[in-house]
Amino acid sequence: MALANEMEVEAFAQCLTECADAIHERIKAAIKNREIERDQAQSMFQEESLLRQRANGLYIDAANSVVAGLTEPQDALLAAIDNANDRIQQIKEIAGFIDLVTDLAVLAAAVSAAKPAPILAALKEVKEDVDAVNSQHS
Repeated sequence: MALANEMEVEAFAQCLTECADAIHERIKAAIKNREIERDQAQSMFQEESLLRQRANGLYIDAANSVVAGLTEPQDALLAAIDNANDRIQQIKEIAGFIDLVTDLAVLAAAVSAAKPAPILAALKEVKEDVDAVNSQHS
């Protein structure tokens, strides 16, 4: 069961922080390569900031963010986030990048709320985004 104790919540928060770092670098590269419009970049920086805020909140409230009844194993949850992190720099299409970042933010919000059903729904979306990136590179 994922997010069953403080250490697992903190590990999840660390994965989110690493994703936010990768998102920041990808946005900067997209700006430099003129792949993204100014308003899109601003919106993505806001999503990155939101993801960092959620991660920081989970660090602070790890004890209160333990999720009861989440059937997904911790290693599967962290693997999905790690896969997303690995794919962030590989995403060629900005629309796919925006979708993945938004879904990561939704997942972080669901974990912050400690609600199993929204966590599973958001996790499914993140996995689908990663699968879409994988299929683009196959």
